[in-house]
Amino acid sequence: MNVQKHDRQSGFTLVELMVVVVILGLLGGIGAVAFRQFGKDAKLDLAAVKCADLEKAIDSFTIREGDIDPDDMWDEMLDKKKIKKRKDIKDPWGEEFVVLKDDDGNYSVISKGPDKQEDTEDDLGRNGKLSEQDDS
Repeated sequence: MNVQKHDRQSGFTLVELMVVVVILGLLGGIGAVAFRQFGKDAKLDLAAVKCADLEKAIDSFTIREGDIDPDDMWDEMLDKKKIKKRKDIKDPWGEEFVVLKDDDGNYSVISKGPDKQEDTEDDLGRNGKLSEQDDS
């Protein structure tokens, strides 16, 4: 009985390793894109929440202090210690929120959005993007 021993090493070939590396790269790329979108959505949500909170703070402040010019609102609130720091009135993109006052005397707060420009498509209010609110 002659048993021949095959002296073959087991392991991966170069082609198999390259296929695994390509698959891992694709999965990593897909994950990175999904994570980036998650970060953008989180900033939009944070801006909307901060707009709502600041509007409540303004309402409370103007009840006690009276009518204030929207352009002076943040300075007045900082002077009277109703806002602790200037960074508290900055949106997730580093810009100060904008205070607006309508014809009925109601104040609203908006974020300039990711483009940091006022009166553009990506401006945000307490309920999300202003451009989407106009459509309904």
